[in-house]
Amino acid sequence: MSKRDHILAVAESLFNQFGYTAVGVDKIRDEAAVSKTSMYRHFGAKSALIEAVLQARHTRFEHGLQQAIDAHQDKDAQLTALLDWYLAWFKQDDFKGCMFMHAIGEFKSSTDSQIAAIAKAHKDKIHGLIEQIVGSKAAADAVMTLLEGLIVRAEFESLPDRASCLAMLRSLIRP
Repeated sequence: MSKRDHILAVAESLFNQFGYTAVGVDKIRDEAAVSKTSMYRHFGAKSALIEAVLQARHTRFEHGLQQAIDAHQDKDAQLTALLDWYLAWFKQDDFKGCMFMHAIGEFKSSTDSQIAAIAKAHKDKIHGLIEQIVGSKAAADAVMTLLEGLIVRAEFESLPDRASCLAMLRSLIRP
């Protein structure tokens, strides 16, 4: 792993655990065991590091979700795979909620709108993947709203069971 990728991985883990504004560059530097000069040479500023973390996370997120969906031809099976992918994500040890939601929450009203823009672009891309499955913007809006709600509920460990989630999901596209 390159030094840049190592810094990204450490920063992502810390931002995921504690939030963007709560984690300073010194903490990242210490945890990554690199010099401040090295950090600034690779990223220039903390905001650029946050942007790089979000872009890398988006790439992995989208790739994993797309793989789960592409494993099926049938739209209903794709929708089930989409839900199952999210439910599996919620069970991961490092799940602390959605880093993109948190970025929007922390940076939407700040002067660094590029971070919020990256987070919004991520949500738009996921919405587009959902729209390809369900076939309409309105149905994709409903599915996206359900998934976003499940993300928040998963942060508080109060998810409905899989069968209930699947029934809610299907009811949104076949009322």
